[in-house]
Amino acid sequence: MGTQALYQQRLQRILTAIALGKPDRVPVVPAIIGFAAQQAGVTMAEFLSTPERTHEFMFQAYTSLGEIDGVHETIFTPAVLSALWLSRVKVPGVELKQNELWQVCEEELMTVEDYDTIINAGLGPFLGEYFTNRLDNLGAKLAAFGPLAPGAEQRFKEAGLVSLQGNAFSIPFEMFCGGRSMAKFSRDLFKMPDRVQAAMDVAMEGMLAMAEQQMAATRPFAVWVGGWRSASEFLSPRLWERFVWPYYKRMVEKVVEAGVVPLLHLDSNWERDLPFFLELPKAKCIFATDGSTDIFKIKEVLGDHMCIQGDVGASLLALGSPDDVYAHCRRMIQEIGPSGFILSSGCDIPPNAKFENVKSMVAAAQG
Repeated sequence: MGTQALYQQRLQRILTAIALGKPDRVPVVPAIIGFAAQQAGVTMAEFLSTPERTHEFMFQAYTSLGEIDGVHETIFTPAVLSALWLSRVKVPGVELKQNELWQVCEEELMTVEDYDTIINAGLGPFLGEYFTNRLDNLGAKLAAFGPLAPGAEQRFKEAGLVSLQGNAFSIPFEMFCGGRSMAKFSRDLFKMPDRVQAAMDVAMEGMLAMAEQQMAATRPFAVWVGGWRSASEFLSPRLWERFVWPYYKRMVEKVVEAGVVPLLHLDSNWERDLPFFLELPKAKCIFATDGSTDIFKIKEVLGDHMCIQGDVGASLLALGSPDDVYAHCRRMIQEIGPSGFILSSGCDIPPNAKFENVKSMVAAAQG
């Protein structure tokens, strides 16, 4: 079978799962970034030396796994994390040792006065100043990285692999929490909730406009709509329903309106508020968990409403045996799937995962 016919077969397998149907077999879509460095036998500093080399290492790692259906990231730079969280990121070979993993810095870069700047001037002007002066000219780094992404995705497509992360979007909560630091932002929610919400409302319009523009320009199959610190385990229901859910729902609906699949990349524990996700369009989204949200609980609440993706955890891939991985995957295929299910790692495959364990995850989808 030619690679384009193979791509269409795999795409149809994934589309069937998203539509809550039963494909010929459960699709498997691992998530690889740092694991690619281990597979290539290079340090993290070398892995991240240029986006082009990062892509090359990732491509080799993904294509070494055999019969997978798709990928998540096709190219990577820590700069994208700075943009999502308004935070500096330490990188190996610069602030860190050669083989350490990149680290998001927890510090207060965004001030209380910045809420007023956003309210009065809008998100765009605020980010322009912030990226230049507080994130070491981040805009220039992103401008150099952005044009590389379409070619990286096209290369995977030509290899017969579907990309589930054509871009990554989030909500003001995540951005503000990263910029202010979690401790300061949590205090803001109590001390100045109306001010924070007013800034969120303005920022959300800017984030929606940017998402719409980027999707129109690149026409991705799917994008991440991420939630990390906005997980309900970190907030009271009152705060979560005010500062998280309305914004998250709007972003997901914007993606669906654009004809793009929202992959809800939800780290941390979201169990308490799973019923809210029934408000999202049926059979249009993928709920992707990192192991903190019980995947069997997700199935119980959302199994008839949206596709579920997961959930081979980092500890199992790094410390378990191939038989352990295989048994866990087969259980999920039988109890979460075979309809409406995509087999994947829980968030990224860890850099210290055993190759034979990752191969066992892939093999489990073949039965």
